[in-house]
Amino acid sequence: MSSDRLRCVECREPIPAGARICPHCRSIQPSPLLDVGVVVAGAFALLFGVVLAVMTVGASRLLGLVLLVVGFGLAVGGCARYVDRRAAARAR
Repeated sequence: MSSDRLRCVECREPIPAGARICPHCRSIQPSPLLDVGVVVAGAFALLFGVVLAVMTVGASRLLGLVLLVVGFGLAVGGCARYVDRRAAARAR
């Protein structure tokens, strides 16, 4: 099998690397840009949450703490998903 083919996330059949829809089961393949967007949104929420949590009082501080936790989760989760995908691709 050539290196320009991947496997479908649902049916595990080989598909072309550029395909966004599996020709076998018609499932949509995840985009790597989605992972990048999640990490960028997480980093932005994390930084904005830090500013709100440190420099405000009251409900704004609570919102900042929530953004801090959500941003951290998105950033770490997006990075972990990227690492997991890379490991799965190397394991094939």
